[in-house]
Amino acid sequence: MEIRKATGLVLHSRQSGEADVLARILTGEFGKTNFVFKGLKKSKNRPLSAGEPGTVLHLMYYQHDNRDFQVVNEFRIVRHRLDLRDDLGRILHLYFMLEVVDRTTGHGDPQNRVYSLATAAIDALAESVHHFHLSAFFLIHLLRFHGVLPDLERCRMCGRTDFRSFTLDTPDFMPVCERCLASRPGGRATLDLTAREFVSAALGVRFPSLDCERFDAGAIFSLLFHLTLFVESYFHCEIKSKGMLFSGL
Repeated sequence: MEIRKATGLVLHSRQSGEADVLARILTGEFGKTNFVFKGLKKSKNRPLSAGEPGTVLHLMYYQHDNRDFQVVNEFRIVRHRLDLRDDLGRILHLYFMLEVVDRTTGHGDPQNRVYSLATAAIDALAESVHHFHLSAFFLIHLLRFHGVLPDLERCRMCGRTDFRSFTLDTPDFMPVCERCLASRPGGRATLDLTAREFVSAALGVRFPSLDCERFDAGAIFSLLFHLTLFVESYFHCEIKSKGMLFSGL
């Protein structure tokens, strides 16, 4: 048993019994960990927003390796992000990004870069009106940090780099150009050059410096959808929040 202090982002939470709150929290120092806030639902002195997804906390707890849930002894809220909950669009993207982080990170694996990326993306969500651009930007960098972001510059079948429209094979997320696509049976949804240009631009700047107006919203919507399919395929998971996020597709 050891005393640990960490700063963490609440990814998911639920009530347990009449008063306790169970939460999965990603910390930069110790990775993803399950916690229990004892009596939080009935506490008059401790804010319930501590257990809300998107909240950033300073935590102090005793680490017990033989326990499924670590008991939070003390906490201080850094940011509670309740300001996002007045806007349905922001709520959907908040829960989407948190779920993707949850599904693609392991317990106890330090993920400082992923933690920093997620908290920065949520901060940007409060300021930006380009929600789909932000979520696509977030997924591109998340895949890069996980080491699985493929090269979209070359057709996987013929090697061409001068194509404009293409589709993405979900299992490996590699592009197939329009010429090779025409030789394959069955219709496939295609993306255009905008998607490749967005990925290239996103890898070169921070999100506040990205010229979102330059990239057609429909193209980014489709890119984000394909990115999400790749995440589900590669990490063998289901991103349940995508149903609401892409309900208009």
